Amino acid sequence: MRSLIIFSLIWLIGSGTVYVHAQDIADRIIAVVDNEIILESELVSQAQMYAMQQRIDQRQIPQLKEQLLESMINKRLLLAKAVRDSIVVSDAEIQQELDHQLRQFEQAYGSLEQVAEQLGMSIPRLRREMRDDIRKELLVQRLQGKKFQTMNVSRREVRNFYEKHRDELPPVPERAEVAHIFIIPEEDENVRANAYAHAERIRDSVLAGSDFEALAREYSKDTGTADRGGDLGWVRRGLFVREFEEAVFAMEPGQVSDIVETQFGLHIIKLEDRRGDSVRPRHILIRLERGEESDQPTIAKLRELRQRVIDGESFEYLAAEYSQDTDTAPFGGLLGNVPMDQLESDIRRVVAELEVGQISEPARVNLVEGYGYSIIKLMERTPESPVDFDRDYQFLERFALQEKMEREFEKMIKELREEIYWEKKM
Repeated sequence: MRSLIIFSLIWLIGSGTVYVHAQDIADRIIAVVDNEIILESELVSQAQMYAMQQRIDQRQIPQLKEQLLESMINKRLLLAKAVRDSIVVSDAEIQQELDHQLRQFEQAYGSLEQVAEQLGMSIPRLRREMRDDIRKELLVQRLQGKKFQTMNVSRREVRNFYEKHRDELPPVPERAEVAHIFIIPEEDENVRANAYAHAERIRDSVLAGSDFEALAREYSKDTGTADRGGDLGWVRRGLFVREFEEAVFAMEPGQVSDIVETQFGLHIIKLEDRRGDSVRPRHILIRLERGEESDQPTIAKLRELRQRVIDGESFEYLAAEYSQDTDTAPFGGLLGNVPMDQLESDIRRVVAELEVGQISEPARVNLVEGYGYSIIKLMERTPESPVDFDRDYQFLERFALQEKMEREFEKMIKELREEIYWEKKM
């Protein structure tokens, strides 16, 4: 799960259908914060980006300009403080977050082309603007982490919070205690052979003089880098998976690797440059995508395990023996007792159809690096209910901590507004 201290990044945007392109606005400076300016086109662009991410339309943006601008000023104050405190983030961290956000866009809208078209910009510009925004967000997160990461609340503080807000607290959401047995299908040798042959043909084309960047754009399955010709940017040692890192740090600038296999698939790597323990590689990724036939033995195995549980064997014992989810297998496959909306979407859909004690048929579970299949057991379901102090203490503790963080954040912003120069121009 990915988490942010969201109270510092709230953008108040209403609903609607009107879409405004940033490039249609005559640019002007609307605020200055330390050494940075905020342009009106940037305000609109940021609003568009947020609306795309949250799937919110934008009719109310003109009425909410003041709130949006205040949020941007606060963020720039935090950014200025992060720079003054010499906080840094690596290119690899930025790239990882960029890839994650781009995958979210693709899942929500089908393709980056549709996203870019709706925003009225090219894909390279979309990447460029997102990359700069992500760098700033990560710097701000790192600054906030230094201040808030170790913050906690006492039981007395939680009790005071409960007494103060008990009549306005939202109900505790529906929760489910869930366990699963997860198995990844074995590789299809035909798929593997075809993928290697495909990768070899691409590599031969590179060695024969074909343009690596053009081939990456055409063939690479890494959606985060393909449009940039496979460029991974500058990355320091220790941030690649082992097989990739061993290959790339053994290369000289201009060299093209043999085929390198990692958990993500097959890579053809070209090293553009290196500086000490940092390298700038490009790669072409060919995924080892399994065929439907190769999934059938896994599905059959999970059905066999499901029947064994129905016949009286222990789900927990079988999960410990057979599940390939290394995080949960030692605990009988237990995923925990969690709010339904925090379950992975593939698992949540299955759990929603189960009765307590039931075990699902094998269900496909998609992962970033591939997919697998699970049989899922619903052990307990707790319906939505009013908050009880003792039963829901952890739920209350989170709210009390968030309120405490908000107070500290407001105090921090007030101090920064006195410490760092800022001025609105509108």
